[in-house]
Amino acid sequence: MDHTDFAAEYPGTINTDQGYPTYNPDPLPPEFEYTPELIEKLAEARGTVGQLAGIGQMVQGSRMLLLGPFIRREAVFSSRIEGTYATVSAVYAHEAGEEDAIEGTTRHEAAEVLNYVHATQRGLDVLPDAAITADLLKELHEILMTDVRGGEKNPGQYRPDQRAIGSRDTRDARFVPPAPHHVSYKMDELIEYIQDGPTFDPLIDIAFIHYQFETIHPFTDGNGRMGRLLITLLMDKYGLLPDPFLYLSSYFNQYRDEYVDTLFNVNSKGEWEEWISFFLDGVIDQSKEVFIRSKELLELREEYRETYQGRQSETLLSILYELFKNPVITIKQAEQRADVGYQAARNAIYELEKEGVLVEVTGKERYKVYHATDIIDVIEKPIEDLVADVDEEFEKYQSESAANGQASIEDFN
Repeated sequence: MDHTDFAAEYPGTINTDQGYPTYNPDPLPPEFEYTPELIEKLAEARGTVGQLAGIGQMVQGSRMLLLGPFIRREAVFSSRIEGTYATVSAVYAHEAGEEDAIEGTTRHEAAEVLNYVHATQRGLDVLPDAAITADLLKELHEILMTDVRGGEKNPGQYRPDQRAIGSRDTRDARFVPPAPHHVSYKMDELIEYIQDGPTFDPLIDIAFIHYQFETIHPFTDGNGRMGRLLITLLMDKYGLLPDPFLYLSSYFNQYRDEYVDTLFNVNSKGEWEEWISFFLDGVIDQSKEVFIRSKELLELREEYRETYQGRQSETLLSILYELFKNPVITIKQAEQRADVGYQAARNAIYELEKEGVLVEVTGKERYKVYHATDIIDVIEKPIEDLVADVDEEFEKYQSESAANGQASIEDFN
């Protein structure tokens, strides 16, 4: 790490007591003032998050309809930033125990992403009654890293050795985080700030905290994923949404170089406004995208309900509802998930296949696996493949909501 890359106003200290330079960030909060531009952008971000909160209110009785798909989508893109290229459908297939249906994704990669899902779910499960603590973060890190690549690298423990970003050699690295013996103290500072907060607007504080976590780099491996998982936990802890539907990794992945550079520019130049602006852009972008995907899922569910509710077989509706939880299914799983006999499950699956709701993906005569492709497309496809113009579609939905009210869409029953 070249200390000459760091301007006089950088928010930290460079230590050389290890025989090489390491960076210790100053405690939060930084010296920070809202600019008119940031105030305007923050207002827009809070507005789009508020609209997304309305979607959450609509599905409170069946929260996993949206929460499950978006947790998995976040897990895919957070892992993709780190070089793990799984797909949402592959993760669902792995979760359903149907690894043979995975194309283009190794089982190992799908397992890594599924660990992220489990860590996220565990964190969200304990948060209503618990604070964010060092023990919780270590527990989630252990879940994230168990039985996958990096699993030998001290899962659930702060790192005992030096890390470097951009090169294994600290001399050539772009950035070298704190020495190991400083990690625990710096994390204690950060956790105290989290527990005392938020100090600024919650979105601003979350951006500060994400930066600080990534700068400390407390674990041997998995820091990027843990830092992005922490965003999810903070959004939930600070009550920004009735359920944590908003995730930023897709945006960070799309603008990966800018994501890395804006974080580094805080380290090297104290460019807080640049980082906060980028973070808020991500909140705005993903709030709109998740809003649209949520509406598409709700409308698809309503379409299925209207199509199948009048039919004699309740099994069809039960299986359709289960497909929104996991759109990869076998006849045996349909039998278990809908709590029906084998013949009823088989007949329902074949009928849904005949009508194009399900597509068989293995080509086998036995042990067939089916994908609910319309559901998977809404979750997985790039947003530009779903709608021509995100802003226009978002505004259209706002107009419809204002005209018609936020009527709840009925559950299958």
